[in-house]
Amino acid sequence: MLVSESWLREWVSTQAGSEALSERLTLAGLEVESVDTAGPDLDRRVIVGEVTAVTRHSDASQLQVCTVDIGDHSIHPIVCGAKNIRAGLKTAIALPGAVLPGSNAVTVRTIRGVRSEGMICSREELGLEESSEGILELDESAPLGTAIGDYLDLRDQRFRLELTPNRGDCLGIVGVAREVATLTGGRLAAGATPENRLTSRAALEVVLEAPAECPRYVGRAIAGIDMSAKTPDWMVERLRRSGMRSINVVVDVTNYVMHELGQPMHGFDFSKIEGGIRVRMAKKGEILTLLDGNTVTLEPENLVIADHQNAIALAGIMGGESTAISSDTRDIYLEAAYFSPAAMLGRARRFGMQTDASHRFERGVDSQLQLQAIEQATALVIRIAGGHAGPISHAVEKSALPKAPRIKFDESEIQRILGIRVPSATTAAILADLGMKATRTDVGWDVVPPSWRHDIQASHDLVEEVGRCHGFDQILPRAPNTEPQIGAHRENRISLDEIKRAMVYLGFHEAITYSFVEPESQQQLLDRGNAIPLQNPIADNMSVMRQSLWPGLLEALKTNLNRQEERVRLFEAGQVFLRAVESGRYTEIGKLGIILCGNQRPRQWGEEAVECDFFDLKGCLESIFTLTGQPGKFEFRQSTNPAMHPQQCASIVFGNREIGHLGKLHPVHQRDHDLERAVYLAEFELSPLCSANLPVFSEISKFPSVHRDLSVMVDEGIPVQSVLQQIRATAGPHLRKLELFDIYRGSNVKKNKKSLAFSLTFQSESSNLISLEMEAEIEKIIKVLNEVFGAEMRT
Repeated sequence: MLVSESWLREWVSTQAGSEALSERLTLAGLEVESVDTAGPDLDRRVIVGEVTAVTRHSDASQLQVCTVDIGDHSIHPIVCGAKNIRAGLKTAIALPGAVLPGSNAVTVRTIRGVRSEGMICSREELGLEESSEGILELDESAPLGTAIGDYLDLRDQRFRLELTPNRGDCLGIVGVAREVATLTGGRLAAGATPENRLTSRAALEVVLEAPAECPRYVGRAIAGIDMSAKTPDWMVERLRRSGMRSINVVVDVTNYVMHELGQPMHGFDFSKIEGGIRVRMAKKGEILTLLDGNTVTLEPENLVIADHQNAIALAGIMGGESTAISSDTRDIYLEAAYFSPAAMLGRARRFGMQTDASHRFERGVDSQLQLQAIEQATALVIRIAGGHAGPISHAVEKSALPKAPRIKFDESEIQRILGIRVPSATTAAILADLGMKATRTDVGWDVVPPSWRHDIQASHDLVEEVGRCHGFDQILPRAPNTEPQIGAHRENRISLDEIKRAMVYLGFHEAITYSFVEPESQQQLLDRGNAIPLQNPIADNMSVMRQSLWPGLLEALKTNLNRQEERVRLFEAGQVFLRAVESGRYTEIGKLGIILCGNQRPRQWGEEAVECDFFDLKGCLESIFTLTGQPGKFEFRQSTNPAMHPQQCASIVFGNREIGHLGKLHPVHQRDHDLERAVYLAEFELSPLCSANLPVFSEISKFPSVHRDLSVMVDEGIPVQSVLQQIRATAGPHLRKLELFDIYRGSNVKKNKKSLAFSLTFQSESSNLISLEMEAEIEKIIKVLNEVFGAEMRT
C-alpha cells in the first residue's frame, strides 16, 4: 500500500514528522517498508509554461516550432516533435541550463536552422513515469513560471506500507489516517458524505440473486458526461503516488475513491447494459471477456455482475469488455458493492489475476461504505466531466451483512497477557479512538467493534489493540517467573539440531523451502499422484502440498546456480505430506533432503577441480549415520527411482525397511530444470536417526592385531555391500575391522567380472592369534564367498 503523506495529512492533523510517523506506524504493526519522495528533485529551471503558437518546421515535417510564454513577458522559441503539442497548452518547460533526471543538460541549440531555447518535457523526461507518449499536459489553471516541482509538490513523502492480511481496513488513506490519529493523538477530518442533486431519472433495477455472496449492491447512473474532460493534475499525481496511471476520467475517479476510502468501484457504459443488474453465480461454462482482453470460462462458484442477457463483470475482480467505457461513452453506471470475503478468497488467483479490487475484497471491505463511495465518486465525476446524477439503486440483504460481535472485555486480561498495567482511562481512550463502542462494566467493558474492523472478534484481539496503540515499546523486558525442573531428556536421543550441525560440519548449508509446490513439476519428478491440493493456494505454482523435499531443493539449487554459485551443497529437514490412495488418510513424515552439485572441494590453487559424484553423496550419508553409533544398520541397495538415473540410484534400508533413496538426478529432469551440471540427491526419513546406541566401555586388548588382505573375483552385478555383509557374518568373533580398498577391472580379470580387495584386521582380547587360526578363518571366508557368490580367489 503506497500512501502519499500530503494526502494522508488532509485526513488527519498531527504534529508528528515524517520520520516519527513512519516509526510509530511500524511499531504499531503497520510496517513502513520504505519512505521516498513523490518524484525527482527537479531543477527549478523546469517551470510551467504556455505554448502560444505552433508552426511547422520549414526543414523537417515531423518537427514543430513553438513559441512559449513562461510568465516573464518574453517569448521563447522551442522546437518540439510531440504529436500532442498545440497552442494554448500549458506544459513543463526546461530552460537552458536546467539538468533533467539522467543528467540530461538543456542548452540553446540550433535544430535544422531554427534556434531552440529550451525543451518541452514529457512525464518520462521529468522522471515521473518510466515511459510516456507526448508531452506533459497541465491544467489550464497552472500558474506560469512556477517550478514544476513546486506545482506538483514533488517533495511530498510516500510511505510504502507492508500490511498484514487482517488489516484490510488500512487499504485506503482514510483507514491509515484513523490509525495515525489514534497513535499520535491527532485529529481526524470529518469526511462528510457529499450530497448530489438529482437531475436525471436514469436508473437500473438491481436484483441480488446471491445475497450470501453479495449482500449489498449500490449503483447510480450519470448521464451526459464529457469523456474528453482532462483528469485534474492533483488527481493524476495522487494516483501516480499510489502506483496507478491515469486512464480516463471515470476510471481515474473510481481508482481515486478506492485509494482514499478503501472501497473498490467500477464504471459501466450505461447504454450497453441490457435491462438491469443481476448479481448472481455464474452458469457452468459461461464465457466472459474481461477488460484486459482475456476470455475466461466460468464455474458456478464464480460470482458475476450480469444484465438480463449475459455476465458483464467478474464480481470484485474485473469488469467485462462488453460494457467497457470508451471515448464515445456519454452515460455511465457506477457500482459499489460489498462482497463476502469468503466468496472472493482465491477467485482471482484461479484465473491468474490479482487486481487492486480483489486484493481488498479478499481482506474485507467496510460493509457500510458503499453509499458514501457512490456519492463521493458522483461528485467528482460531475465536477470534472459534468453530467446529471440519477437516483441511487440500493439492493441490500441485511441478514447476510456481517454483524459486529459484542465482546466482554475483562480489563485484567491486559496485564495477564501483556505483563503491564495500562490505566483504565488510557484503555478507554484507545478503544474510542479506534471507533469501538465501549460500555463500562464492573470488570471492564462491553465492546462492539466498528464495521471496518473485521479482525476484531474476541477479547484477546482487544488486548492486542490496546498493546500496540499504547506502544509495545512501553512493555519493558522482564525475566519470566520459572521453577527449574530436572528434564526428562533421554541420553540416547539425537536432536534435530545435532543432525543439522553435522550437516553443516560436512560443508552443507541449510535451506528452508515452502511446503507448497507446483503440482505438474512434482508429478513429473516423482511420478506419484494423489498430492494433497490446497483449497486457497497463494499462487498457481504453489497449489499442492509437497510429497518430497526435492522440488524445493531443486528450485533453491537453480537460484544459487543462476547467481554464479559454482559449488552448491544444501540440505533441508522438514515434513512431507502424503495421502493414502485407498483410505485417503493424511500422513506427515519428517525427512532429511540433500542436494549437491559442482566441485568436491572449494576452489583452491593446490589441486585441480574435481566434480562431485555418487560416492561423495554416499560418503556424506555414511558420516551422518555414524551419529547413531550403529552405522552398520544402514544399508545401501541398488534400486530405481523415477527422479534418478537408473544406473546411479540406491535405496537406503534400515532394519530391512526402506527409508529413502540417493542417486544422480535423471537426465530428463536435469534437462527439464535447465541444469547444465550433474546433480545428486538424497532423501530419507529422520526417525531412524533420532536414537543412538549408548557407548559401552571395553578394555583395550593387550594383544597385537593381525592383518590379512583378501582379493576375490565376482560377477559385475554383485553389490559390494552384499560381499561385505557376508564376510562379517562368516568371520569369527576376532574380526575387528573390514575395509574395501580396491576394485579392479582390466587385464587378468575375466569379462563381466570385477576384482574386490579387502583388508581384514583380527584381534583377540585373551590371547595371541596364531597364523594357522588366521589362515583357517580366511579359507572359511573364501569357501562361503564361493558358495554364495561364485567368488574366485585372485592371486
